[in-house]
Amino acid sequence: MKRRGIFDLIIDSLAFLAGVLLVCAVIIVCFEICMRYFVRKPQIWTVEVCEYILFSLAFLGAPWLLKEGGHVGIDVVTEHLGEKGKNILGVFSMSLGVIISAIIGAFSIITAWECYQSGVVVTKTLTISKHYFLLLIALGYFLLLGEFGRQFWRYLSALKEDHSWNGG
Repeated sequence: MKRRGIFDLIIDSLAFLAGVLLVCAVIIVCFEICMRYFVRKPQIWTVEVCEYILFSLAFLGAPWLLKEGGHVGIDVVTEHLGEKGKNILGVFSMSLGVIISAIIGAFSIITAWECYQSGVVVTKTLTISKHYFLLLIALGYFLLLGEFGRQFWRYLSALKEDHSWNGG
């Protein structure tokens, strides 16, 4: 059995939460269909709540998807590379992921703080403080940062273990 740390537990728990939210969105849509077409009393909140759920799914599920290797890859390129080439490409792509995740995560935190201080809200049917959405973005990107970093070290370690890299 694969040993799991606290980081894996957090990522897996948030992915599970994303799954629960997806089930909730399905239930809400079914509820709305019944209310609209059978009872003739549509609810004004259902579409907006489903929008927020779908928004949340992306940031709660992305770190787990990266961990499981489910993100989009360019197999046409990687299938023609040897193990060393795959590891070099892995180091490069994971380092880009670390940098981009750090930048977006940091800007999300900064912007969330500014929105919190100035009291910016998103007003549609429901009124919700904007900093909650930005904190969710930050959470997702900082978890992505951790997973990209972890995979970066795996590829780098594989390169160091490759004797042809060291000339031996």
